[in-house]
Amino acid sequence: MNDVTKKNEPRILTTSEEKLLSALKDSMTVKDAAGRIGLREKTAYNMLLRLRKKYGKARHFVNFIDAQKRRSDLMRMVLTSRLDKSHEEDLA
Repeated sequence: MNDVTKKNEPRILTTSEEKLLSALKDSMTVKDAAGRIGLREKTAYNMLLRLRKKYGKARHFVNFIDAQKRRSDLMRMVLTSRLDKSHEEDLA
């Protein structure tokens, strides 16, 4: 991905969050990861807490949208099924 594409995309993670998650990927502990990117351990834990809060809300929203879509799909199936049966009776 080039720099122009990155600038046009919405930011999901801050630069610090990206660095911390990348460091965590390669480290065994939060303390090690924080040290690798120049943060205090407490700061790293606070960032992780904020991430959980931020994406906990996002996950709730995504689940809500998904549930609405499933209800809509179900309603469409029910209505289509009823319409098909009523048309069959008209044709008989």
